[in-house]
Amino acid sequence: MQKLLFIPLLLAVFFSACKQDSKTADTKEPSLTASPDMLGGYWIAIDFCARANQYGSVLQAVENAYRPYTYALTFNPGMPDSVGCYNGFETWNVPVKYNADTLELVGAIQGRSVFLIYDSKGNQDMTMFSFIDGNTRLDKFIKSKAGAKDGAAAFHVALNHNLFSGMFTPLGKGAKTSVQFTPGGFIQGLKEYDRYEVCAGGDCFVANDLIDIVTFSKAQTENSEKILGYRYSAQNDTLTFYDMVNTNPNEKGAFTAGKVAYQFLRKKAE
Repeated sequence: MQKLLFIPLLLAVFFSACKQDSKTADTKEPSLTASPDMLGGYWIAIDFCARANQYGSVLQAVENAYRPYTYALTFNPGMPDSVGCYNGFETWNVPVKYNADTLELVGAIQGRSVFLIYDSKGNQDMTMFSFIDGNTRLDKFIKSKAGAKDGAAAFHVALNHNLFSGMFTPLGKGAKTSVQFTPGGFIQGLKEYDRYEVCAGGDCFVANDLIDIVTFSKAQTENSEKILGYRYSAQNDTLTFYDMVNTNPNEKGAFTAGKVAYQFLRKKAE
């Protein structure tokens, strides 16, 4: 059974190897196979970000598909034997082995390796093959161009862009002008707050899986953080933020959505 499960992985490795041998004998191009120097930087799980865009929700992106092994990969040429990972609430390093364009994250999931195939001859992206919960999963990763400080920040830039792109016109009380949520985590046009941070995993999901969570704050104001729930309409054109109410201070995740704090109509860029 396990052999069958890894057939897709073996095929991918085979096709990758075929691409390596496809050059004619007189080709003089230098080898461009995967290496710590070539891959150096932050790689983000773009398939997951695309699902978050589709559903307007991190939680639904997970529920309707799955959560990838990692949201971001960090390749540091100064640490060639390991790769940094980020899953929404913590970071860690995993040993890595290179074989041309195939990378093995050794023992990444309960002793089982995760594999990456780098497309050195095409789009210069990577496909991750992982075996989680009895299923072989494929996730596409692309190298971030955001100039972020680390893998976590690079992932959140992409996630923010996919969740909150466009201009938001207020529909109710609380905002007077159009508002924009930038990929870098800034809020433009909202008087009370100018920063936001989307919950992508961990304890920040204070309402468990009932509603997505974001934290608003004011950069120059201490203790200004406010936890809000957010939800899009079915067409992803109306965005509503809710005050969160703690129904049981002694129970983890015992928050529920209260009254509407802000509501916006979104117009996406053409």
